[in-house]
Order: sequence, then structure tokens, then C-alpha cells
Amino acid sequence: MPTYSGFTDPGSTTATALNTATYIGGSLTSTSNTFQDSLSSLDTNDYYKFTASSSSIVTLSLDGLVANSDANLYLLNSSDQIIAISNLSGNASENIRFTLLANTSYYARIDLVNSAVSTSYNLTLSAEAIQDSGISDNTTTLANTNRDISAAVNAAGYSGTDFVASTSKGLVTDASDYYKFTLNNNGTIGINLNPSSGNADIQLLNSAGQSLQPTSTSTSTQTGTNQDSINRSLAAGTYYLQVYASASATNYNLQVNFTVDPPDQGGNTLATTTSIGLPATISDLVSASDTQDYYQFTLGSTALVDIRFTSLSADANLALQNQNGAGIVSSNQSGTTLDAIRRSLNPGTYNILVNRGGTTTTANYTLSVVAQTIGPDQGGSNSGTAQNLGTLNGSISRSDFVGSIDINDYYKFNVNTTSSFNLNLSGLSDNADVRLFNSVNTQIAISNQTGNSNETISNLPLNAGTYYIRIYPSGSAETFYNLNITAQPQISQLEINPGSGSSDPDNLTTWNNALYFTANDGTTGIQLWKSDGTTNTRITNASGFNPDDLIVFNNKLYFTATNSTFGTELWEYNGTSVTRISDINLNVGSSNPSNLTVVGNKLFFTAVDSSNTRKLWFYNSTSVSLVDVNPGFSSSQSLTPSFVAFNSKLFFTAKNNTELWSTDGTVGGTQVISVGGATQSYPADFSVVGSTLYFTASNGTSGFEVWKYQSGTTASLLKDITPGNNKFAPANLTAVGNTLYFVTDSDNDFNLELWKSDGTLNGTVIIGANGQAPNVGLGSFSLTAAGNILYFVGNDPVTGLELWRTDGTVTNVVKDIWTGTDGNNQPNNSIPTSLVNFNGTLAFAASDGSNRELWFSDGTTANTRKVSNINATGNANPGRLTVVGTQLFFTANNGTNGTELYVF
Repeated sequence: MPTYSGFTDPGSTTATALNTATYIGGSLTSTSNTFQDSLSSLDTNDYYKFTASSSSIVTLSLDGLVANSDANLYLLNSSDQIIAISNLSGNASENIRFTLLANTSYYARIDLVNSAVSTSYNLTLSAEAIQDSGISDNTTTLANTNRDISAAVNAAGYSGTDFVASTSKGLVTDASDYYKFTLNNNGTIGINLNPSSGNADIQLLNSAGQSLQPTSTSTSTQTGTNQDSINRSLAAGTYYLQVYASASATNYNLQVNFTVDPPDQGGNTLATTTSIGLPATISDLVSASDTQDYYQFTLGSTALVDIRFTSLSADANLALQNQNGAGIVSSNQSGTTLDAIRRSLNPGTYNILVNRGGTTTTANYTLSVVAQTIGPDQGGSNSGTAQNLGTLNGSISRSDFVGSIDINDYYKFNVNTTSSFNLNLSGLSDNADVRLFNSVNTQIAISNQTGNSNETISNLPLNAGTYYIRIYPSGSAETFYNLNITAQPQISQLEINPGSGSSDPDNLTTWNNALYFTANDGTTGIQLWKSDGTTNTRITNASGFNPDDLIVFNNKLYFTATNSTFGTELWEYNGTSVTRISDINLNVGSSNPSNLTVVGNKLFFTAVDSSNTRKLWFYNSTSVSLVDVNPGFSSSQSLTPSFVAFNSKLFFTAKNNTELWSTDGTVGGTQVISVGGATQSYPADFSVVGSTLYFTASNGTSGFEVWKYQSGTTASLLKDITPGNNKFAPANLTAVGNTLYFVTDSDNDFNLELWKSDGTLNGTVIIGANGQAPNVGLGSFSLTAAGNILYFVGNDPVTGLELWRTDGTVTNVVKDIWTGTDGNNQPNNSIPTSLVNFNGTLAFAASDGSNRELWFSDGTTANTRKVSNINATGNANPGRLTVVGTQLFFTANNGTNGTELYVF
């Protein structure tokens, strides 16, 4: 697009106007040419002269105005008369499209409206030659003799170019073009109108020149230069097509194509139905002249019949009938949504009816009909006739069908000891649900997922006894299924300190599909132990060893421990032997390693050397090295630094936890991360979400808020949520997928709310419109991710401290575990603790008023259940829940043997 500037200022009259031909070499063309100049209080208008070499649609555009300025655009003829104007307010772009005659001088005038504000501007000019055919076709009568395109339409199709313009859009006008065509056969007409630069519309008329009904399918009024299209079924006969301008002027290309309906395959009545064998695939159509097709098939045995459109060009519907034409079931989806019928049927003869859904368009369809044999029924229709599976000890599988001809399958089984029960219903092509009943027909579990999702009942404790499974279709569902059920003995105690003494297991750690932990057997003191869920094995047996802080690094187990020669140092267990790794505080001095954190191929930790200074160290599987910087760790136990691995580096707090640092273990790779330039930002509560490290800190002006860091030396404020320089930091930063959750007090009312963030300012929001989560007092705590769901403990005035869940949109209490109120009329609190994701199920400890035991939940009220009864008359207080493969280890007290190790 050529641009011109630096020319002598355009004159302020037509006589002194700048002649654009001098610059563009003649008349305007389809190429846009831009002239740049300015207006001021001393030069309030400019004139430009131009011509078009042929009758044209001329476009004038004015833009590039400065802020607070205002200029208008005028089109004038050679007599200095205004013939078009664009006078939008302010510095908005001005535009004029107008048809003009050939070889005549015209002028563009630009007026400065606000002379107090000078402005530069861009004036752009172009001309599109009018492509009018010159055919007299402004009425249907004229179209009979001048615009009959029947031969082309019935043959290869018609394509042509012409022009329309409304009387308000210039000196060259042509409001409508009419075309006539006569169809020799029934079929589908396809009409496409493509305007080149303005708006034009089309409508289809009958032989009397009236719009075809319904008008919604005989008229197309797309805006601007968008393509207008009409596609509909027509019977043989004469029709007219009108192309008309809609307050615009434009050239256009018109294409008209006609497709003749193929020979009919389906019978048009029940008496003339077409017989088909199964499976069958049929291609046909229904139209204005062929509104319905019948097909008939016969089943020799019980079967699931699947009848569906696999392709559909317009609206058509399906119906399944018996041999006499009585309706069984139908599908009436709108538009081109593919109709389908799935129905279980007994042996016999049936009819399929395909009928036209719309009233104007031919519907071409491909119909598929398939029958899948249903075998003899296995499950009984009620509990009295249930198939007896016997004693369930391990796994049992069955495959069968439920649907309209078999609405219930019952299975009976019994367990002879307290067991953990699991059920999986899979292989579903439609929605089927499962219920579990006890011997007196009381429902004890249900799984009713939507669609064809698997149905599951997981880790349900069953006492010895007889049970019934009911499998049934949801609504009108029809589906085969595969049933798999298992029963395993429930929770086992793994006693370490025999008798009433407590072994107090601690530091529960997963390594190589086994549990490693510390415990006291009452004889050797606190030692390192291993358990496979059946047998406990003591690994160490040194007096006063006291292992602690277990962590897995490079497929070995590391921990701190003490002996009389070297004090408390870092140790390693390789699966065979225990080896001391460090002697940082030489000889009997204790370095007291802490903050053990794995970062790639390094194990970082802090330790005190012989100077009694706590420093940063790392172990690379070969040697222990000092990170040769002194960030200033506190020796106070109350000021323990925070460590986290992120982006292959260690991030930590130092200088009495007032600064954020990162290191890769080298001096050059160690740096301080700026938090708003504050020297004492007190970073804490690290959480990694994808490629972002989140933490809480204060820049000294916004108070304590959530900050984020990705790279470089600077962190950024996520959002200033709480007004003022608040002193109470957000807490419980927790990653759930790509979302960060946390709690904070946004309005300084001492009630913490639950928030979420996608890492953006606008994406950092409170949960629910007005705090849908129970934002009372301490707010939500014990935030725990299980898949894409956040579980947490919420304090609600009605239910008390109970288990809640949210997916970021819907937030609700999972279950009021301890119902009712206490003596002060306050709600009882189950206070869930030790929340952990146990292979998709949430495991936790809670109180129900009877005792405090282990609970499982899938996020629904029905499937939130107590799974242990370790201390029937007191509180077992399960804790330290740790997942090892398919096992869940935890500590508990049965009231007799003290606090010991248990496994589920």
C-alpha cells in the first residue's frame, strides 16, 4: 500500500486541492493509496482531488488521528457539493463507500472539528471497478426473458458476476437482480453469493415471485462480505432468485448448483417396506417428494439392535416399530445430530422408519443396522433368584447384559471374615449402575456414575455374612457388562513392641515398594525398620542410634543417626548395609543434619560444623561438599529454614528466614531472589505448580501476600488480596493439577477464605461468588489433592469441622461425619486429619462420636465411610498415613497394645 507524505500542504478549496493523480499516476485503482498530512488551528481543512477511470465503488478512509482530536471526512462533486459525509466524534476512524461515475473529478475534504487540538492523519483512497452486466433484470418479468439460467442449473451449474447498490450508496445504483430457473427433476438446490466489498443478500421465490416458505430457509442475510447461502430441497418447477443490496454497494459472484435426487431404496409405506438382512448399511435420502423410508428385518434370537445414522446432511429422524407398525422407540434429534436407537429385542420381525425432520432440505443419510446376540441370562431378576457365587475369597468375574428385556441382574455371595470389598463394572456401552445389599435387603453401597463410565465400589469393609449385588440399566440404557468383584482381609496390626508398650512408629517412608520407618521395640531403642505389610524387619541394632528424617535419594535411603564416636551425622542404607556418610562436626561433635532435600543428583541439607555454625551442604552420592556461601542460617530450632526443589535448584530461606535464596550447589549458581526489593520479606509456605514456584512473603508495603517465581533473580506479586500492609500471611499453599489453592483473610475480618489461582491476576479468585467454601475462623486447612479435586477440612457453623471438596467451581461438604451438637449447642466436629490420596481414594482419620478411626471417601456422601474399628470403645487415632503401592500403612492405638503399625 503506497504512502505519500512531505508534499505541499493540500489546499483549502477545490481550486487549490492536491491532485492525487500526480502521485499515483492517474485515476484511483483497487490498490489503496495513503496520504499523510496534518491539520491545526492555522490549517483547518485539506482538499484532495481524484478521478476513477470507470464507474467504481470508491472507498475513502481517514484514521491516525491523535488523542482528543476530532476530524470529519467529506466527499464532494466537481461543483463543490457534499455528496457523502462521515462525521464520527473524537478520533474515531471515518469511512465513506460510494459509487461514482467514470472520468469525473471528485474531492475528499478533511475538516478539523476541534481547532484547539492539532492532529496528523492518514487519508486512504481506492476504487473497485463496478462489474455490472448491463442486463435489464430488476423484476421477475424481466428475468423471464433476460435472466433465464435454467439450462446451466440443470447441467453443470451456473456461475456469474454482477453488481447491486442501494440508492443511498452512490451515483450508480441497481437495487436488485432477478434470475429465473426451471428444474426438470426433484433435488437439492445450492446457492452461494459472495459479495466482494459490501453487503448483499439473497432470497428464493416461487413461480409467482413470492418468497418460499418457510422464509428462514429461503432467505440468507449475512452481514458484510460474509457468504450468503441457501441449501434446500425443491420439487421440479419454476423458481426465481433475487440478489439485492442491503444499504450497501458491491460486486458479487453468484453460484447456483443443483443435485438430482437418486432413485429411492426404502419403501414409502408399511405395505411396501424394503426387507434387509443384518448387518446392513444403506445410503438414501428423504426429501419434499419422498418424506419417509421403511425397512424391515427379522431376528432369530434375542439381540441388542443398534440402529443409527452414520452420516446425515439435514434433519431426519428414526423410529423402531413392531411388525404391525406400532411404535417401540424413536429418536428425534434436531439438525444434523445423528439419531440412534439401541434396543434389546426378542426374536421377531421389526420395521425401521426414516422420516424427514425439516420441511425444506433434502436429508441424505447413511443408515447402519447391527444386531449383537444376547446370550442366556446369568443374573437372577431378584434377590430370591440371584446367581449364587458362593464364598468370595479373592476375585470372581461375570459377563452379562441389562436393558429393556432384562432390567435386573442379581448376584449373591458371602464372606466368612471381615474383608475389604472391591467391585468394578466395566465394558459398558451405556449407563448401568450397581447397588450392594446385605442379607436383610438394606442398601450398603451404590455406584451410579453417568454415561458409560466404569462403576466402582472400593475398599468397602464387609463383616462376615451374605450380600447381594444388583446391576440395572439407568433409564432406557442397554448394555453388556463385565463384573469383577474381590474380597480381601481388612486391616492388620504389625506389632513391634509386644504387649501394652508403644513402638511409636515414625518417619514412615516409601522405598522400593516397601515401608521404611523408625520404631522402638522396647529393647533396642529407636532403630530403622522395614515392613512389607506382612513382616517387620529391624535393620539397625546400635545403642542410642535414634535414626530420623528418612529420605530416598538415588535409590538409597538416607537419614540422620547418632553413635558415640561421631555424634549425630548423615547415614545411608543401600538395601544391604548401613554406612555413615558424613563427619562434618569432627569426631564426637554432632552436625545435626536437617532440611534433607533432593534436587536432581544432589541431596542438600544444613549442618553445624566445628565452628558451631549451621551451613549449607550437599551430597552427590560420592562425597559431602560445603556450598561455599554463608547465607546465615539460624541455629534456633524455631527458625528452621524452608527448603524446596524447583527448576533443578534448591530454593531456601536464610538470614533468619528473611530472604529467599536459590542454589545449584556452586558459588556462581547461588543467588538471592528479590521479593519486591525488600531485604526482609520472610518467604514461607513454598508450593510448586507446573513451572512456577509460589510462596508467601511481604514486600513491606503490600503486607504478606502470595508471590510467584519462574526464573531470573526476581519474584513477582501474584495479587494484592488483603488491603494494607497486613501482617497475617496466606497459608496452606497447595497444588492441584495446574491450580494453586490457598487460604487468606482478604478483608481483615479474621476469617480466612479459600482461594484459587491459575497464576494470573484475573485468575486469582475466591472460591464461590461470596466465598462458597466455609470461610469461618481459621478457614480451610489440611488441603490435600486427589486427582483434580481438592479436599480440605472446613469449619461450617452448621456441620462444624468436617471434610469438604472442590473442583474449583463446585464446592461442598463431603459428609457431616459427626452429626448433631454438643452440650453448648455447637455442632460436633469430626476433625479429619492425615488426609492422603490412596490410589484415587481419599484416606483420612476422623471421629464420628463413637470412636476415631480410618475413613475412605471418593468425594460422595454415599461412599464416605469408616473402614476400621481398631478401638471399638475409644479412639484409635490413626496417623502418619503412608501409601506403598496398593497398601496403606498408618499408626494407631487399639487401647491394648499401645501405638503400633497397621496396614490396610
